[in-house]
Amino acid sequence: MFDTINIGTTGLLTHAQGLRTVGNNLANVNTPGFKSGQLAFTDLFNQGAGGGQPEGPGTGGSGTGLGTLGTHINFKAGLDTSTGNPLDLNIDGNGFYAIERDGQILYTRAGGFHFDEKGILVNAAGEHVKALADGKLVDVNVETLNHSAPKATAKVTFHGNLTSTVTTPPINPSLRSIAVYDADGVNRPINLSFKNTGGGAFEVTVTDAAGATLTTGTIKFASGFPVADANSVSFSYAPAGTQAFDVRLDFSDNVTSLVDQTTLSMASQDGYTAGVRTDQSIDGNGTIKLFYSNGQTGDGPRLALANFRSASELEERSGSAFALKEGGQATYGHAGDATFGTLRAGHLEGSNVDLAEEFGNLILMQRGYQASSHVISTANEMIQQLFDMARR
Repeated sequence: MFDTINIGTTGLLTHAQGLRTVGNNLANVNTPGFKSGQLAFTDLFNQGAGGGQPEGPGTGGSGTGLGTLGTHINFKAGLDTSTGNPLDLNIDGNGFYAIERDGQILYTRAGGFHFDEKGILVNAAGEHVKALADGKLVDVNVETLNHSAPKATAKVTFHGNLTSTVTTPPINPSLRSIAVYDADGVNRPINLSFKNTGGGAFEVTVTDAAGATLTTGTIKFASGFPVADANSVSFSYAPAGTQAFDVRLDFSDNVTSLVDQTTLSMASQDGYTAGVRTDQSIDGNGTIKLFYSNGQTGDGPRLALANFRSASELEERSGSAFALKEGGQATYGHAGDATFGTLRAGHLEGSNVDLAEEFGNLILMQRGYQASSHVISTANEMIQQLFDMARR
């Protein structure tokens, strides 16, 4: 009878532990990146314990109650949630983010990130998110990428029509004060004028903002379209106080001389002034994309992803994170590489807790605990009856 009470006690303790696991799952139903656990039950036996009784067919050990094989973590992907934050990431496929906590590398699927005041990418707890550079894990730091250097204009392209019916075509206002940047990013505007010299040829005069002539060149048209070896004008521009730089005026694409109206205007130019970082995001390959006030973009570090031979190499830590067990091995790479998934910006991976399953487990834990308590109560009553018989 006393053994029966011990058996009932193991049932109480184990189902209470199971209830704790279920309760933890339900409590974290809205925790990003949380992985649910399930307590594995096992029966306990004393092998060959027969109490002096002969063993017959089908006999064996004597049951001694209920135990556990530990909590198994379910690593299936959690619910995808759209957040609209370009620094929130969801891994579509295999992989874990690598984060640093108290000098130790941990792994997580929770991808809610932001840049701290030092320009370092961190998670909600302020732990540094790691990038992979030259095979090493490094911090994602954009502080050194706050500025975009200026670039001198090397090419200006045009589009539209240049009338061939008058000697001096009227100038489109957009051909006045055309932005041209020197090596320091300073705008040194130029003006263009044209003169029809006959036979489809036009003399192009380039002047600076003060009206001084910088160069004169010729472009030619055949049947209204630019001639390949006469479709641009080049000159060296040396504004006062700055280093000379070469500029090519390109009329080769989308420029015609077909109709009376002149619509010629600048299409683009490749120079720009200095800029400061105004925004950042992360693309599907984990590359930090930087945006600058001068309209330029740049690439920063690329996030590291980790993978493992087996999920059993991981052990749970707080904050939806996991540590590598002793003897475990992590393989690092980038999103989109062979064994790694891609990233979805503006999305988070939520908890993978299945509410229907957990409420079912909640009932099972309650019934198991209740049954174990009945076993103890019944055994106690039988022992009491035995003592009453002995007293009589």
